Amino acid sequence: MEKNRAFIEHFSRIFGTDSEAFFASLERLPSKHVRMNTKRGINYLPEIAEHGIILENDRRFPAVYKVLGGAEKLTSTVSFQTGGFYIQNPSSVFPPDVLCRFLPENPAVMDVSAAPGGKTVALCDMLKNSGVVVANEPSSKRLRSLEFNLEKYGCWSAKTVSFDGRVLHRHLEEAFDGILLDAPCSNENKIFRNETVNSSWEPALVERMAKLQREILESAFKCLKKGGVLVYSTCTFSAEENEGVIGSFLADNDEAELLDISEGENTFGISGNVVVDEKVLRVMPHKLPYDGFFIAALRRKGDRADGCAVKVKRDKQLDSLFYELPANLSVSQGSSTAYIETGCVLEARPHLSKSGIRLWKRAPELSAQSAWELGGSLKEEYRAETGMEGALRYLKGFDTDKTSDYHTPVLYYGEIPVGTVKTVDGKFKNKLDRYFLYGKNIEF
Repeated sequence: MEKNRAFIEHFSRIFGTDSEAFFASLERLPSKHVRMNTKRGINYLPEIAEHGIILENDRRFPAVYKVLGGAEKLTSTVSFQTGGFYIQNPSSVFPPDVLCRFLPENPAVMDVSAAPGGKTVALCDMLKNSGVVVANEPSSKRLRSLEFNLEKYGCWSAKTVSFDGRVLHRHLEEAFDGILLDAPCSNENKIFRNETVNSSWEPALVERMAKLQREILESAFKCLKKGGVLVYSTCTFSAEENEGVIGSFLADNDEAELLDISEGENTFGISGNVVVDEKVLRVMPHKLPYDGFFIAALRRKGDRADGCAVKVKRDKQLDSLFYELPANLSVSQGSSTAYIETGCVLEARPHLSKSGIRLWKRAPELSAQSAWELGGSLKEEYRAETGMEGALRYLKGFDTDKTSDYHTPVLYYGEIPVGTVKTVDGKFKNKLDRYFLYGKNIEF
């Protein structure tokens, strides 16, 4: 692939003597990382190690691990198939991590461009499913992959909507304590590894993306409560799409103030606008061991945002199965299916595509996804054990050998809940939602 000369010339002028190191970093194949689903309180590491996968804990994010060996086996593990970890570069963890620093208790949060769901899943995990997270995705096709991942990773505090990011304020004005805007961009981080990005890059593209980013930012900022914080991020390098967007927005909006999230000289911006450059966070691949990313945090002036009220409706049958359940977990009943969702009340009332995750069709037969998420506190009498072979067989949709007399137990492999089964004719009948069989590769 012949490298884009205009791109090289442009960034050579910006980085000067650092140019060679910068361009070399863009050619390296990205390392593989996983982020563990910590809100469940389940240790997935032993099962991952059984497959010969070698992990090294990231020095910055305790829940993130670099894969040193066996990466090709990741998706075959029980842990991955039950939502125990998400394959995700640490750079994508920076934006939700920054946002969570500024959130009150039980926050109302929006992820503006959410699909396929990595940052939404991280937000729900970091918040331990407290509060409410509204995940927006304009594309109906990408919305399906988002909702698949929210179900798989147990994000019962999440709700999904589908609006054009430029008109969000028409539906959700002043509704959120925090907003994550990972804006569509020119994807310069991939330029030497992706033929489409490489061939399509030109200054005019950068200008078009900056215009779109500014329009989405204008609308999203109006969705903040006074005192709320918006984190803006991209996976591109051009100052026009990053510091330029933030600088022009600040110049035109008296209500906005830029918060200082910089971590020193190696993370400063590159625009030459000192007011902006020294307060943003640039993750540069030739300086830090991560993919390139840009992050800025904007606060809407006013009293501190105060989170949302909590109104919980519980189910006695559900409570009887567990030692303890989260305080804000609420149960709602649809026409034929019950769901677990957050009891945190969103002040706005937009049309929702999805809310929470499936609990059961018939009580007390838990869905596999609710067992995956809540199984860490399931009472012992409702558990049945299986081996590795039985667990993997179950996750392929097959019945397994009976190991318990309880009628509808949850099958476990060690500490990991594998899914719900029902005793039929001396066998454990598989109760895995076929959604997870047919959609296994939907996130890739």
